[in-house]
Amino acid sequence: MEPISTHDRSPRQPIRLWRMVASLMLLTGMAVLLMAPPAGAAGMPEEGAEYRFAVAAMLEEIDETELQQTTRDLEEFPTRVFGTDGNHEAGEYLHRRLAGIPGLSVEFQGGDLRNVVATLPGSGEAAGEVVVVGAHYDSTSWDPARAPGATDNGCGVAIVLELARVMSGHSFDRTVRFAFWNAEEDGRYGSAAYAESAADSSDPIPLYLNYDSACYDPEDRFVLDLMYDERSKDVAALMAEYNALYGINFTLTENAHACASDHIPFRDRGYPAVTTHCEEHGPAHTPDDTLDHVSFPYAAGNARLGLAVLTETAVPRDNHESVVSPNTPPAR
Repeated sequence: MEPISTHDRSPRQPIRLWRMVASLMLLTGMAVLLMAPPAGAAGMPEEGAEYRFAVAAMLEEIDETELQQTTRDLEEFPTRVFGTDGNHEAGEYLHRRLAGIPGLSVEFQGGDLRNVVATLPGSGEAAGEVVVVGAHYDSTSWDPARAPGATDNGCGVAIVLELARVMSGHSFDRTVRFAFWNAEEDGRYGSAAYAESAADSSDPIPLYLNYDSACYDPEDRFVLDLMYDERSKDVAALMAEYNALYGINFTLTENAHACASDHIPFRDRGYPAVTTHCEEHGPAHTPDDTLDHVSFPYAAGNARLGLAVLTETAVPRDNHESVVSPNTPPAR
């Protein structure tokens, strides 16, 4: 566009005209923003995706304060290295917390491995199928006496415990199991024992969702990596869909990490398994892995994303209530 000449015009005319142009540009920019997908969303929902008020309301039950308290409690054990008194006490702590949630049955599993597992029984025809979500509660450090393990993996444990608190207030067709694995840092022995037992019993597990190193975001970038394989790619796609649909708004990456966490024993036995992982490891495996390095808004978003896909897996889609079009904005 050619510049507008100001010759033979009053001094106020170009100012008035510029204001009109600026206003038009501002309105155009606002329109573009309103039409654009949420910042950081990894793809828009597929055509026909259904936004559900009941699911959105459940996502709002995730409480950052609960995540903070659990992570703080676990950090207060000077070490949770497998075989130490702190590790034993942390297992007892988790057992007590789960036993205090109505509707759950809680047990130690794996003998001396002392996995802590809580079960929310299904109430439908698919109750024999078990959706499992887990995190390891042991820690490690170059100084075994000082292994607070806040980001790896106290906060992951806090997420799973919060999912147990929220989901226990609802009913699902499939059984849901909340697992806290031990000896992950020594070779994933806790989750391997469970996965082996499940495979020997031919237990149907439609999904294992794992939280490990899932809360470190020092620059507030809100980047989350989904670690999955061919067998679990549909679950990862569903997570990407819900990330946008429910306004969680992570920037999702795919298999940027290749960490051998507790999803591996499930994957090796043919079960669909996904792990969520933060962008970097930060202070993990050091005495500096403390509460001040945990991003709780990031952790809450991670919990909500997992809750959305767990709900979808535990209850068939057509059994949800309050289905509306994807154009209906989430209630935040």
